[in-house]
Amino acid sequence: MGIVSNSRLMIKICEMYYMQNLSQKEISSRLSVSRPQISRILAQARAEGIVNIKINNPHRNESELEQTLIRCYSLRDALVIDNGGENASDRMERFAAEAAGQLDSYLPGGSAVGVMSGNTVKSVVEAMPFTKKKLQSVVSLVGGIGAGSVDLHANSIAQRLASKYNTSAFSLNAPALASDPVAAEMFRREPSVAKVLDMGSRCDIALVGIGSVCMEATNIRVGALTEVDLSYLRERGAQASICCSYVNAQGGNVGEELVTRSIGQSLDSLRKAKIIAMAFGDSKVEAIRAALNTGRVHVLITDLATAEKIVRLP
Repeated sequence: MGIVSNSRLMIKICEMYYMQNLSQKEISSRLSVSRPQISRILAQARAEGIVNIKINNPHRNESELEQTLIRCYSLRDALVIDNGGENASDRMERFAAEAAGQLDSYLPGGSAVGVMSGNTVKSVVEAMPFTKKKLQSVVSLVGGIGAGSVDLHANSIAQRLASKYNTSAFSLNAPALASDPVAAEMFRREPSVAKVLDMGSRCDIALVGIGSVCMEATNIRVGALTEVDLSYLRERGAQASICCSYVNAQGGNVGEELVTRSIGQSLDSLRKAKIIAMAFGDSKVEAIRAALNTGRVHVLITDLATAEKIVRLP
């Protein structure tokens, strides 16, 4: 009888490993059975149903939605958060706290991290704890998005994240959107701006939000985009803004005229980066799907209600 076919021995090894918490090395020493054989026996026991492993997952709904999103949109990972609350402020606070607790695992020590502007990215970064891990650098991926709401600017968010990881932040001291393409090109040629743009294009990780193309969008509220710009984007089928790119429902690039006036990174210029996008809310469902359809988002962080709506879309 082969050792893998010895059912009594198989049960003994399983009891020692799973119930007595002995390591494979300890079992090998006690029973004079090699570690590779023990490994095969444990695998065979699971295949035959002798051992059944059950995970009591209190986040089962979220886990199932995560796997659906990963499968449907070819993501590397997804994080779905149950942030149910009575109002938008509560939901954002709960979302930021949960996302902040997980985000550190996506940021390897020594990596160069780029950050975008926006309320969601700002809230998550603010909720992150200080750590002994050290990043190589934190870089702003886009210029200023208006004279007000400075805390939503990428430069401010980069400074906050850099302070959490004991590293330096590099600010992009230019507007996110110039008045015309010529002015934008002049800004890009400034040595200090060109340096940060180059650093941003070579970052390892990009933390970005996903904007909807509507009057309630942050870019509109803070004055980075005008109503004329919004009408221009809508006429061309824009569903989402992500970085300095605008995309339609199928994930195709649109709004070239605005892109030529933009100062910051586009999806194309961030091809070396692992893009981690975070967004949630009813107004963001179509925008998130459009961003996912680009194939450029690697990790999505969203909430339970939004994920349910996304996976129900055809």
